[in-house]
Amino acid sequence: MAKNAPIRSNRRKELIEATIAVIAQYGYHGTTVSRVAKEAGVSVGLMNFHFETKDKLFEAVFKHLADEYQQVWEERASASDQAPWPLLQTMIATYFDREVFNNDRLPVWFAFWSDPALRDKFRDAATAVERRYVQQLEIQIGHLLDFHAHPDWAARNVASALSAMIDGFWLQALLYPKKFKAKDAVIKCTDFIRTVLSYHLQRRELAHLRRKDEDAEDLSDFAAAVPEKDAPGT
Repeated sequence: MAKNAPIRSNRRKELIEATIAVIAQYGYHGTTVSRVAKEAGVSVGLMNFHFETKDKLFEAVFKHLADEYQQVWEERASASDQAPWPLLQTMIATYFDREVFNNDRLPVWFAFWSDPALRDKFRDAATAVERRYVQQLEIQIGHLLDFHAHPDWAARNVASALSAMIDGFWLQALLYPKKFKAKDAVIKCTDFIRTVLSYHLQRRELAHLRRKDEDAEDLSDFAAAVPEKDAPGT
């Protein structure tokens, strides 16, 4: 049994990759066991041996994609400079990494997100995956906004906006694959964060200057209200 375990694991992975290819070409409703078996070059009987139902096959595909992304994420993050800014840049770039962001994976991700049948079945798992990544963005953005009066609140808002931008770019890549350039998307997302940081820094500086002006005005009013000391002999 132990000797056959690696063989079985490899076969399951081959079937999962074949399913990804079929979903990318035919969509969820056009994905059948027979098409997957043909893509993988195996019999339908062997397909049913590894995955008893279509739901179990799709569950395995979703878990495979999520695990794959997590592995790429962790590898890129561990190899990055751990300071907040370069680590955040690495996180953004990972969203568009060729290993997870390609013509095979994109249609499958959108099948899980957009198709009601799949979305309802995998809603909790999908939400958990997305939230895990957004939380990591929030942490690094929070470090960069530590000067903010409410850094956690600000980081959540910025991470939410960034996540929406990334989703939009993923959709653009799916709709306009010939025009879309991942490198440009990474630059635009990074520029967005730079703009937000600059905005909050300027607001902090303006508030600081305003307080200084108010303090100076209060001091001037106080000086005017205090009578000058009488000169000697008066």
